[in-house]
Order: sequence, then structure tokens, then C-alpha cells
Amino acid sequence: RIREAGERTPVTGASVLAFPAPEGWPLGEVRGKRYEAAVEPAWQIETFTDAEGSFELRGVPPGRVRVVVLSPGFDRLDYIEELAPDSILELEYFARRLESNPYRTVVEVDRELPDVTRRTISREEINALPGTQGDALKSIQNFPGVARPPFGAGLLVVRGSAPSDTKTYLGYHEIPQLFHFGALTSVFNSDILAQIDFIPGNFDARFGNAIGGIINVQPRKGRRDGYHGYIDADLFDATATTAWPMSTSSTLVSARRSYVDAILLAVIPKDAGIDFNVAPRYWDYQALFDYPLAGGNLSVRVFGSDDQLAVVNPSVNEEEPDGNDGFDTQIAFHRADLVWEAEHGPWSVLLTPNYRHELLTGNGGDIFSFKVTRDAFNFRGELGYQMSKRAALRLGTEVNAGAYTLEAKAPGFPQPGVGDTGGYFSAKLGGPFATVSLYGTATIAPTDRLQLYPGVRLTYNGVILNRAGVDPRLRFAWAITEHTTLKGGVGLFSQYPDIFEFNDVWGNPNIALEKSVHNSLGVAHMFDRYDLLVEATLFYKYIYSLAVPTQTLLLNTGKGDLIIPERFDNAGFGHVGGIEVLIRKNLTKNLFGWVSYTFLRAFYDINDGLGLVPFDFDQPHILTTVAVYKLPRGWSIGGRFRLVSGNPYVPVYNGVVDASSGGTFPINGPRNSGRNPAFHQLDVRMDKKWTWRYVSLNAYVDIQNIYNRRNIEGRIYSYDYTQFNVLAGLPILPSVGLKFEW
Repeated sequence: RIREAGERTPVTGASVLAFPAPEGWPLGEVRGKRYEAAVEPAWQIETFTDAEGSFELRGVPPGRVRVVVLSPGFDRLDYIEELAPDSILELEYFARRLESNPYRTVVEVDRELPDVTRRTISREEINALPGTQGDALKSIQNFPGVARPPFGAGLLVVRGSAPSDTKTYLGYHEIPQLFHFGALTSVFNSDILAQIDFIPGNFDARFGNAIGGIINVQPRKGRRDGYHGYIDADLFDATATTAWPMSTSSTLVSARRSYVDAILLAVIPKDAGIDFNVAPRYWDYQALFDYPLAGGNLSVRVFGSDDQLAVVNPSVNEEEPDGNDGFDTQIAFHRADLVWEAEHGPWSVLLTPNYRHELLTGNGGDIFSFKVTRDAFNFRGELGYQMSKRAALRLGTEVNAGAYTLEAKAPGFPQPGVGDTGGYFSAKLGGPFATVSLYGTATIAPTDRLQLYPGVRLTYNGVILNRAGVDPRLRFAWAITEHTTLKGGVGLFSQYPDIFEFNDVWGNPNIALEKSVHNSLGVAHMFDRYDLLVEATLFYKYIYSLAVPTQTLLLNTGKGDLIIPERFDNAGFGHVGGIEVLIRKNLTKNLFGWVSYTFLRAFYDINDGLGLVPFDFDQPHILTTVAVYKLPRGWSIGGRFRLVSGNPYVPVYNGVVDASSGGTFPINGPRNSGRNPAFHQLDVRMDKKWTWRYVSLNAYVDIQNIYNRRNIEGRIYSYDYTQFNVLAGLPILPSVGLKFEW
């Protein structure tokens, strides 16, 4: 039998040849180069391996036999064996996969409708990317249209939209949290993902409650070809994963736990501008079960994540910490899904209920505290029908219902001319919520080269907002030539405001939905000879009806006070436009990588009297280059270089003392009229993999900011605002790890 080394999976279709062994050659594997006269062997027998990797060679004469195994994508196997008279010899060989072989990624998910811009990255590419620690979702930050977050934080700022405007769907349902603290890794193990699609705009009607972009992630099924797993440990955390088959089903379990608290305290220098001690920790888990049922596939998924962070910052004048010196926070969620998918002729069906519990807490010593809990029940159902060769229709519904609670306590802040009242503000609120959506997308192909994708999404946000939205959308794809495609789209997108903006205590329960109009036009050309993709996309977004603070007072026609503050209204709006360019070398043979460039301007008016000003993450120029090269003997090396415009900031000119309160207040310049220096950073990663018969071991070094660039991320001002110290980004950050697989 022939199996792949390290994976133990069958090698099918391999050619197995047997012929007489040269005289004097020893038994065992033939290593190195041996030169011999080219003579026709006295006999030769050939066969091929079946689906199980098994083969039989009949009629082989007794004596020493040379066995050669040839299979595309694998090293040549060459052995000398000895067959005794009237006997059967059982052989098992393990073939090593060639480094230059095109990698394979088995994706078992429904085909998605084409988007104007959809960027997908394979698991093999992710594992070798420098600066990401092999994390799939962090790799999205390398694509065009994604702004660089400060301090390497896990924020996805897509095409000039706020981080909360971009949603992540995992297995057809939204997840509340994408990264653990510090964005060292995502909350879901990347190695058990089958597909990752990044759609920066003009996404399908299947997705809603977002005016930015969409990240669509699908977990994979567990393997059914034996017991597999790995243990992976680096400087920050350790992961254990195992998968096994049971009859026709498969099970996959994974868990991760960090020990980053000890590492950060050791590597953050004292002059980095961070003058507190940090003790974070995180863990996550995933359990997936797949079983064929009723002509389709049933998936049961349970997963969750938990992060805690504690900060201790006693005053230099205190002999010991008191209740005002600490800060701690926790963010966690736990989720359970059922997913049933089936295809019957031209029909396709998807049914998936889901339950999720969320928790967010924070405590600032005895000064302030907050706690938010949320229990949500979700359901998605879809029905697709292929009406003809040129027409298809997909209809669906999404229901999100549950209850939330919010508790908060905070002191009253001193105001100029008023002073500190010494009082505390506290509130406790909560209640049910419900959102129902209906959506549909048609596929219409007027010609063989042109496809249209009209769609619409209807959403009713009940119980709290009692608001409805209708979002029509249209996309097209025109194959100009065999290798050149023109894509475009226009659509309306909406989302409900943040919970702090529409509640009765701090917000405005009468606030409307936030909206955005997406426009994009792109062209892509594939150079088959070089396996090179070049694409460029123009985009423009008009964002309006944004929830922003207001000082407006309203006449209360109900009970209570005659005059009440409105607090928030929908007077905010913004304009975002630019161009994205991507030159991508796909993963073939030894080299892959890409160069991405984005020119983008984002301006917002938040109704503060300043008009349109640059967005907090307005970065006009974003350049990212990534390259990874596969070397012989299991080595690989890669690098990532980023050059990005600095973020805008509010300059502070001086301070003024308020006589009534005794406090000093800053004299600010125009909002976001200053800009930090440009950011640049080089990350390097090197891997070495050893492969044996049953197991493999991968050692890697991933170094971020290898030349220790001190990038400015912010400023800390003195008490009188006459001086400041800069807040620098992360220093050189190495990660060394081992991954043992079986």
C-alpha cells in the first residue's frame, strides 16, 4: 500500500513498477544517484494503486526485486526488496509530497454568487504568511481596501467605514467578536476553516445589518480517512486539535489557551509609552460533528471564546494600590449551531437554527463599571432553484430574536463653569429584541458572457426600533474575453445603530437606521502563462443617516419632564472614494504573494459644526507587499512590508485652567487636522518541516517589525497640556513555535 508521509492518506493512481534488482545492491531504500548501463530488464511488471492506495504485483519471480513508485506531486520511491519462493510479500511505502506540487484545498461548501470584489485565500497560503502567526482572519488585513489599525489591534476598517460597520459571518450566522485581546489570533481556529471570503462592498442580499464589508467564513468537515490531529505551541498560546471518523460521520474538536500575559510583560520596553502592567488571557474551543442525513448533510457545531484583561496602575505617590487603581474587562461568547444542507436536482435547501450567549463587562476600580449580556436565537432558511441554464433564484429568511441587559455606573464629569458635583450616574435597562429579514437574489444570463444578479433585502427591526428597511441591490459580471472580466455593482445597505445610541437612558429610541449606497466598478485580467492575476476596482460610498450626538432639546408630550435631551439624531453623513489595485501570484510551485495598493479618502460630517473632516482611520495611501518562497528540504521563507499613511488626530495647542473646578481643559485644534507620520514595518517568517511516515513536525519563526521601527500611534499630554509623550506601536515582536501533526 502507498500512503502519504505524515498524513497517512492513500495515494491513488500511483504507478508501481517491479523489475530485477541490479547485482550487489543492498536491501532497502535506494538513496542518492546511481548510474548504470541502460539495458532492457529481463522482465517488468506494472500496476496502479486504487482508491485505498493498495496494489498487487502478480507473477513476480523470487529473488531481489527493485520496486519503483511514481506519482504526480510526490517524490519518487525506489526500494530493493527480496521475495522468497512460494511466498507473499506485503509492502507499505510512504511518499513525501513535493514542495513544488500545486497545493490542494478541498472545499465542501455551496458555490457563492460572484461579487464585484471577492478575495479568497487558501489555508496553505495562510499558514506561511509572515506577520499573521498563521491566522486566517488576520491575513485579511493584507488585502486592498483595509486600513491599518493602531497597535496591531484586531479592527477591520474596510473602505473608510467604522470597524463596527463590517460584519463577520461564521457558518451562516454573525459572530460578535473576531479577535482575542491584542489581535494575536482570531477566536476560531484557522486550521478548521474551509473557506474565507472577504467582500469589501456590494455584497449579496444574503448579508445584512452592515454598511461596510462582509467576511464570510465556512468551517470544514472533519476528515474521514483516519485519526488526525496536531499540537501547536508558540510564545503566546498553545492549540490542540483532533479529528476522527465514526461510520459515515466525522468529528473534530479543538481547544486553545494563551499564556501571553507573561510574554508581554517581558517584551514591552519601559520607554514604549505604556506605563501599566497588563495580564491578559484568552481561550477558545470548537467541536464540530457532521453526518449525512435525509439526502443532505447535518452539521452540529459548538464553539466559544473568553477573554479577560486586568490592568494595575497605582500612583507613584501611593504606598499600596487602592480601589481606584485597577481596571479589568471580560468579553465572551458561546454558540451552538445546527445546519442541514441538501441538493435535489435543481433544488437546494438550507436550514440552520442557532443560539448565542454574549457577555461584556468592565470595572474601573470603584469609579465605574458596566455589564452587557445578550441571549440571541437565530434562524436562517434558504431555498434555491435552477430554473434554466440562464436563470436561477435563491430566496431566504433570517430571524434574530432574544433579550439583553445593560448595567452601568459612572461618575458625573466636571464641566467648565460648573465643577465636580461628586455624584454618580447609574442605570439598569434591558428587554427583548427581534429582527426579521426576507431576501432574494436572481441570476440572469442574457448571453454566455453577461450575468446579472439583481437582489433585494427587506428587514424589520421590531420591539425596540420598530423600523423597516428595503435594500435593493444589483451586480453584474461581463466576461470581455476569456481572461478579462468586468464587474460592477450598486446597492443600498442599512444597519441598526449601536445599543448605546437607541436605548431609553443614554440614547434615542426614535432613531432611524443607518444607511449607505455602494458603487463599484472593477476589471480583472488573468495572465495564465505566469499564473498572475491583476485587478483594479474603483469605488464610491455615500454614507448617511448616521447616529451622532446632538445637543437638541425636545418637548416631552408624555409624562415627566417637559424638556428632555434628544441625545442622538441621524444627522451624520460621509463620502468615501478611491481605487484598489491587486497584483497576485497564485500559489503554484515555489512562489506566491501579492502587491496591493489602495488610494482612499474618507470624510465625515458628524454635525458638530466643522463640516466634512477626515475620518479617524483616513489613510490615503496603503501599500502592502507579501512574498513567500518554498525552498527544498521542507524550508520556506517569507516577508511582508507595509507602508501606510499615518492616522489623523486632534492637535492640542495648550491648556486652560477652570477656576471653579480647578481642572485644566485642553485647547484643541480642528478635529483630525493633524496627521501622524507614515507607518512602515517589515515582517519575516521562516518555516522548516520534517516529514516522517506517520507524523510531521513544523518549526517556525515569525518576527514582526524586524528592524524595530518606532511607529507613532498617539500622544499622552501632561497635566497642563503643554508637553506630550508619543505612544509608540508594538516593538519587534518574535514568535517561535512548533507544530506536531499526525
